[in-house]
Amino acid sequence: MIRSDSIANIGRALAAAQAELGGVVASDSTNPMYDNSYASLNAIIGSIRGVLNRHEMALVQAAVPGTVDAVVMETMLIHGPSGEFIGSHCEMPVDSRDSHGVASAQTYARRYGLLSLMGLAQGPDDDGNAAQRSRVNTAQLLPKGNVGEADPEARRPQRLASPETILAEIEHSDHERLNAAERWVNSVHLDAHLEARLKGAIAQRRRLLARSQAQHA
Repeated sequence: MIRSDSIANIGRALAAAQAELGGVVASDSTNPMYDNSYASLNAIIGSIRGVLNRHEMALVQAAVPGTVDAVVMETMLIHGPSGEFIGSHCEMPVDSRDSHGVASAQTYARRYGLLSLMGLAQGPDDDGNAAQRSRVNTAQLLPKGNVGEADPEARRPQRLASPETILAEIEHSDHERLNAAERWVNSVHLDAHLEARLKGAIAQRRRLLARSQAQHA
């Protein structure tokens, strides 16, 4: 944790803000990967911004230099009248070295860094347990047959394997499986970042297969 030499004034202000907030931010979003709910960044900031302002505290979050393949987010509360501050750093690994992977890691780091610094929880919180219980066979993720557009089951949020497992299967797929994967991605409700990653992996695999075919032609 980083802090000013004195935190007496910001400590009193934060204690009052925490008493007003009550300790839990209501969940407003569903993670289709693990079929669990969580509090989005919008919900968290929307819940606390007005309270912080009433107690004359400003919230600042910014990415700072860190390790390779990780995002380090600095979260800081500044007390206007006294100039006192407290803050902390949250490091989050980056799944993929592209804009979607970095943006996703930054969002996670902002959420968890802010919840931790404010002493808040998101309810209900079963994120870790759900991640372990909810893995499924990837054969069900990228079906060989067509996904019927009228099939309501295909469009319901589903519990998925980890992104790395799905991406690994895509990386070893032939054209037929890639077509099935693309139909599946287009037919189910996925997080925007995950959808972009899967579509990007499918496109990259197609390019590799096309180059391979051209070399053997």
